[in-house]
Amino acid sequence: MEKAEIFSFLKQLGLGEYEARAYTELVLLGPSSANELSKVTEIPKSKIYEVLESLMSKQMVEVFEEKPKLFRAIDSRVAIKSLIDEKEQQLKAIKEKANSLIAQLKTFERREEIVEGIWEQNGEKATEALNKLAEMFERANKYTISITRDFSFSPTLREAIRSCLRRKVKVMMIAMGITKENFYGAKWYLEQKIPIRVFETKVHPRILVVDGKEVAIRLDSNPVAKKFKFKTIWSNEPSFVAVMDSYMKNLWKMAKPLDLRYFKIS
Repeated sequence: MEKAEIFSFLKQLGLGEYEARAYTELVLLGPSSANELSKVTEIPKSKIYEVLESLMSKQMVEVFEEKPKLFRAIDSRVAIKSLIDEKEQQLKAIKEKANSLIAQLKTFERREEIVEGIWEQNGEKATEALNKLAEMFERANKYTISITRDFSFSPTLREAIRSCLRRKVKVMMIAMGITKENFYGAKWYLEQKIPIRVFETKVHPRILVVDGKEVAIRLDSNPVAKKFKFKTIWSNEPSFVAVMDSYMKNLWKMAKPLDLRYFKIS
């Protein structure tokens, strides 16, 4: 490994440029005076003692009270392990702060939703709408019911659905029909052991209801086209959600279980 690579790695572990240089050269040279080290590392004499004191505080360098003083690198296995341990502690602290921040932000999000009661998005790209659905799946505790035409997905949405399954949330999918175009999208749900029922229709809003507490409805400007503008509406207004929850549960009862005998699964 070249010196430059060693310097770079030590800096990733939290050392400054001068600290990385000084420690590496002490490992290579053995016990050295500050002046000798300053010449080899090209660290200014005005900085070298400050750098060495910093390394001593990190338990990477020790000093012998000779005349002149000699500095020696602590065994690299011990020193680097100490740096890694410190990094792990920092990462643990960051994770704890991040979890606390996420919890606070979720609280703010819920308050905003309760106050506003409705969310609306217009566009041609499905990403924002799919992300909104992913948020809803992440909040699910008991069940979700949705109706879809294309089984549109994003990595975020699929991970949110997997999260539901891990939490034992009942996920129910209604298809407006199974075609060659959407079969492989449907197949992903089947592979997750998610039940699919079929309600044959060409025109119907895409709807997701979660726990009878919130609903998202996608309204397409041209429901049978491949590319179109659409509007997505989300709401947690109790009376509206209750109506949509009842409608989707009835639709689930009317829909027929998917019969795979007509399709090949590769």
